[in-house]
Amino acid sequence: MKNLRGIKAGTRDIDVVFLLLLGVVATFSLEKLNPILIVSLFVAQMGLMLLRKQGVDFETTRYLWLLMALFLLGPIGLLYTDNIPRGFDMIGRQVSFLLFPLFYCVYRIKRIELLFKVYCTSILLLVFLFEIDTLYRFFYKSDTFPLTLDLFLSYRYTGSNLTTLLEMHNAYFGMYILFANVLLLDYLRTVRSISKFVVVLIVVCVQSLFLFQMIAKTALVLNTLLVLGSIIYILVAQKKMKLLLFSAIVIIAAVFLSQTFLKLPIERIKDRFEELGQGQDADRETRIKLWNAAVPIIKENAFIGVGTGDVEDELHKSYRSKGVQSKSNVHNQYLDYLLGYGAVGLLVFLGVLAGALYHAMKTANYTYFCFTLIIMGCCFTENILSRQWGITFYACFNYLLFLNAKKD
Repeated sequence: MKNLRGIKAGTRDIDVVFLLLLGVVATFSLEKLNPILIVSLFVAQMGLMLLRKQGVDFETTRYLWLLMALFLLGPIGLLYTDNIPRGFDMIGRQVSFLLFPLFYCVYRIKRIELLFKVYCTSILLLVFLFEIDTLYRFFYKSDTFPLTLDLFLSYRYTGSNLTTLLEMHNAYFGMYILFANVLLLDYLRTVRSISKFVVVLIVVCVQSLFLFQMIAKTALVLNTLLVLGSIIYILVAQKKMKLLLFSAIVIIAAVFLSQTFLKLPIERIKDRFEELGQGQDADRETRIKLWNAAVPIIKENAFIGVGTGDVEDELHKSYRSKGVQSKSNVHNQYLDYLLGYGAVGLLVFLGVLAGALYHAMKTANYTYFCFTLIIMGCCFTENILSRQWGITFYACFNYLLFLNAKKD
């Protein structure tokens, strides 16, 4: 009887809204489908609230208002921008900053473990899908022969070309893999079965090797620190020395395979770091050159920035004046907030990150702590909150993790 009640309770925890939320977290990589599911999610929640005619139990936190301030930077910045259409486009992209926190204020997630399982499963499936597509293109679409390992690991089949099936930016997918690895490592902290531990560890290694193929430099650095640090901490804390030895063997084997079979990706990673070290003297247009081009704009608009819609226009003018041919963004989220909203905007953004980090440390919550570190690290090399891939990922998980952060 007790088990039956448990099943019924678990069934009640899964409704239409929750199913749509599962669809959202499983489709971050699908740029066309994901927005449809997000809209459906909010419409379904509003519809159910109206049908039930129940009072809204709206719970707020101080951190919620900080997130609202982050979103309001866009509308406020629109008041002093010249490129109004561009400004409205940016506000439209970032509306998730407003909607997801408000959604979690009225909808309580009771099956967060299931949500994370669906997310991790979707990432692993995408890793295999991208790999299979790459192998198919290599064996059946290649016009270069012979089909050697060096050719397979060339630029045509690694880096951003590894995820061309969904036209997914490798830096963002690297961020997704990072968080999936964190969730898997968090699961390792509670698993008692050795066989399950081994399977999960192998999955983490497979996804980490995929990061090497993608040449996602920031994700690789963060992944190395988080995975190695977490495994050592978990196994030492649990006094599982045999599993620690096994994990060391698996990791050493993964490193050996990388050194032996992934030489070209490793060389490309080394080249990119060397170019960053050369700074302005590098032949390629590195991020250092892009960042230096942003400095004059920041100095001239230090307090409130250039506004929501004028960042790229001003940045591209500065690029041309410095002989930079790139038409991309500044590839640094901190500098992007400085450009758009000045010191005020940067302080709000840093406040959001600091609030999350403080809450994660206060509750000693491993998952939220690592999630925040991933976002902070990725913000150094990408404008992750300027693209749908990054905005929905951050907005969907950040406040959810904040509300569910409890001492482990």
